[in-house]
Amino acid sequence: MINEVKKYVLNKFKSSRPMMILIGSTFLFIFILNVTKTEPELLVLEEKIWPVSAVKAEYQDVQPTLNLFGEVISSRRSDLRAFVGGQVVEVGSNFKEGAIVEEGELLLVIDDFEYSNAVVEEEAKFEIMKRDFERAEELFSQGSISEQFRDNALLEKTRQELVLSEVKKDLRDTRLYAPYDGVINDVLASLGKQVSTFNDKIGEIIDVKNLEVKFSISKAQYGRLLEDENSIIGRSIDVRWAVGQKDLLFSADISRIGAEIKSNTGGVNVFASINFPDNEVTPLRPGAFVRLGMPDKSYQSVIVIPDSALYEDSYVYLIRDGRLAKHMVKIHGYDKTNVLITPSEAASITNDDMIVTNQLREAGEGVKVEVI
Repeated sequence: MINEVKKYVLNKFKSSRPMMILIGSTFLFIFILNVTKTEPELLVLEEKIWPVSAVKAEYQDVQPTLNLFGEVISSRRSDLRAFVGGQVVEVGSNFKEGAIVEEGELLLVIDDFEYSNAVVEEEAKFEIMKRDFERAEELFSQGSISEQFRDNALLEKTRQELVLSEVKKDLRDTRLYAPYDGVINDVLASLGKQVSTFNDKIGEIIDVKNLEVKFSISKAQYGRLLEDENSIIGRSIDVRWAVGQKDLLFSADISRIGAEIKSNTGGVNVFASINFPDNEVTPLRPGAFVRLGMPDKSYQSVIVIPDSALYEDSYVYLIRDGRLAKHMVKIHGYDKTNVLITPSEAASITNDDMIVTNQLREAGEGVKVEVI
């Protein structure tokens, strides 16, 4: 029995010897690798520095300029009308489209033959009525006629005097004069034309020495201007008219505000009187489309930054010790592409603090940056 056990164990050992050799070799190989391996170098990752652009913070008083558009209009433009009928027998040399005329200059003459005769006839009647009244006055003083008879003679003379005044006016109205200095427009009468309709329009005159610019401002702009310490009325604006490749520059002063709020926009119309040197005929004409520069509300002690420096319309990043520091701000207004701000916490931003002006996607509190 013992021999059989020994024989069994010996056979098992012989059959498992290759496996034991393999396991031993494996352990030996692992041991050799552990003895001969080299220690790996430690990799130290350097913190990335992000390049940014920046400006120095500076508190200052700012008055932005509103860029607007407007239309030139005339403060005075009048229809020229014929108050009597007849044939046009004379036309003034400047009674033509676009011609410049002076106050009192003759524009047009209507045939006055009929009206001159009417004046002569009514003057003769008036002289008769006048003499009749004088005789009645004398007879009344003598007691030969009654007071009523004398008063009737006075009434007839007065009526005739009124008729004479009317026909004299008609005679004067056969000659049309320029009511003021201006430019002739929309001429409808010419030499030989029959003007037959009473109060017939024969042209138009536009006063080009008293031009205005009409423009509209929004409800928000109007509100800001009302908050300003300086009045809207009297505020000076720049008027720029592009003529081909040339810009003509004029100045104007706001004279009045429109009477109504525009229902479609909620804004208001503003009118400004354009200033011209004395006795200068301007090339500017009503209907011209012009660009305007008007001073906006004045802001005191604000910081001006590019709009790219503002994150989510609520905060900016300062550079402190080479790292970003987030600061909440208040927006007070805009000046073209710039934003006018102050810090939400007083004195948290001081003069000469560096404010990041570009939108950095990796921006965050403590991020290391370098100004380029």
